[in-house]
Amino acid sequence: MKTLKGLFFILVIIIIAGILTPMDIRIAYWNYGFASILERTGDPGGAVDHYKLAFEAIPGDVKFIRAYAGMLNDNGDNFSDTNSFQSAFSVSNDWITEYEHHDQVWQIYIERARANWGRGRKPAAKGDIDIAVDLRPTDYTALVYQGIIWRDLQTNRDRIRESIPVFEQAIRVRNSRNTWWAHFELAKAWYMVNDEVRALNELNQALSQYPPRWLREEAERLKHDIQSSGRSNR
Repeated sequence: MKTLKGLFFILVIIIIAGILTPMDIRIAYWNYGFASILERTGDPGGAVDHYKLAFEAIPGDVKFIRAYAGMLNDNGDNFSDTNSFQSAFSVSNDWITEYEHHDQVWQIYIERARANWGRGRKPAAKGDIDIAVDLRPTDYTALVYQGIIWRDLQTNRDRIRESIPVFEQAIRVRNSRNTWWAHFELAKAWYMVNDEVRALNELNQALSQYPPRWLREEAERLKHDIQSSGRSNR
C-alpha cells in the first residue's frame, strides 16, 4: 500500500510539473524524447521530423539544433543522401549566423563540418572542424572528426601522419575510456601509412572496449585485411 501511495504521489508531481512547464518546453522535450526512440528503433526519417519539431519549439537551445542537424548528417552518411547533408548545412549555417556568440557554438561547427564534408566541400569542412577544436580543444568528438578530416584530405603519407597526434589527443582527453571510435580511426591512419603493427594494436584496443556492432564489424574486416597482407606478425 505504501508503495502504491508513493507511486501515486510521484505521478501527481509529474502531472503538476507538466502543467506548470511552459508549452514550448513541453513540446521540445516531448518531441526530442520521441525522436530518440524512433532513432533507436530504426525510423531515421521519423526521428528527423521530431528532432525538427523540438528544434523549432526552442531554436536557441543547442541540444535541439545539434540533435536535428546531427540526425540529418547521420542519414546523409547512412544513405548517401546529398539532400540530408544539404539540409544539415542549411540549418547549421543559419544557427551559427544567428547565435555566433553562443558559448556552445562549437558543437554546431562540428555538424556544419560534417555537412560540408558530405556535400564535397572538403576545405570548408576542414575550416569548420578546426574552428570547433579551437573553441573547445578538449572535446572528444571534435578531435576525432578533425583527425578524420585531416587524414582523409591527404594522399601523401607524411601529411596523413599529421592526423595521428589528433587521434591520440582524443584518446587522452577521455582518459582512454570509451575511446573505441578514436582507436579505430587511428588504426586506419596507421594502415594508410603502412604501419600494420600499430594499426593492429589500435584495432585490438578498439575491439577490447566492446564497440557497437557496426564498428566491430568494420574493425574485424580491417583486421582480417591486415593479417591477410602478410606484412604483420599478429
